[in-house]
Amino acid sequence: MSNNLNEEINELLRKLNLSNYEVNILLALSTVNFLPARIVSKKSGVPSGRIYEIFDALNEKGLIEIQESRPKKFRVIPLNQIFNKLISNKDKGFQNEITFLFNQARNLESKLYDTNLFQPQESSKIFWRTAFGSRSIFSMYINYINESQDEILFTGFLNENTLKVLPLGRKFYKSIILAINRGVNVKFLWSFDHDERILSEEQKKEDLNVFSQLITMYKERFNMNPEKMNFEVKFVFKKMASYFDIIDKKRILLKLQDLLNSPLIYACINVLDPNLANILRKNYLDLLLYHGQSL
Repeated sequence: MSNNLNEEINELLRKLNLSNYEVNILLALSTVNFLPARIVSKKSGVPSGRIYEIFDALNEKGLIEIQESRPKKFRVIPLNQIFNKLISNKDKGFQNEITFLFNQARNLESKLYDTNLFQPQESSKIFWRTAFGSRSIFSMYINYINESQDEILFTGFLNENTLKVLPLGRKFYKSIILAINRGVNVKFLWSFDHDERILSEEQKKEDLNVFSQLITMYKERFNMNPEKMNFEVKFVFKKMASYFDIIDKKRILLKLQDLLNSPLIYACINVLDPNLANILRKNYLDLLLYHGQSL
């Protein structure tokens, strides 16, 4: 690892309120698997009399794993996970600082990804990632939904074909139900693929019928009832400029529609950026409030 990269990591970890000893231990463990305290003390320069005290502090923050062997051995979690944990725990009042730290961590993740500082048990990126194909996209979504704690805002394109492919997302909706049961606020805003021309009353009636079938499918197939759950579903008649989802007011999932199969997503780009998420979230809630329709 270059000296410049090492300095950048040190700088960010200290901005995230870690002590010199904590940083030294994390970096000493960053390229290896489980090590005993004696070796970590030697590599990090942390005195043996203080080493277990520092291990306890890092364990409380969720930054290391402990192997209950004789002697005990220790392993650090991947550095991108460390950045995410520490930034997410900062006071929400310091929004500008948090945004700056996220940007710095995302830049470091890009530099670190091809080095040996990423542990083999973690292959996915946290701050940025692109997924292609239904299997990869579903897997990514389910992981993030399972980690959600506060709010999930979904968008989607709706037509008769959507109703045909929706049953394929059983695992996806199961994870959403679990999130709702944890107290996560979930909202869906569906969009019909119409342009800006005025719709006929007949077309509006057809669209409303499709939306009605969607709600019935939610209730009967997935046991998701907007009338009884913390789960809001609305639609707009016009095509949206872009399709995106926002998780916990900081992660944006940008969806690229499959041109050959309109209900499906070809690719998904996810970015952890609270500033962008805040802008998109405001636009989403305005659209939901002033233009969203339901049965």
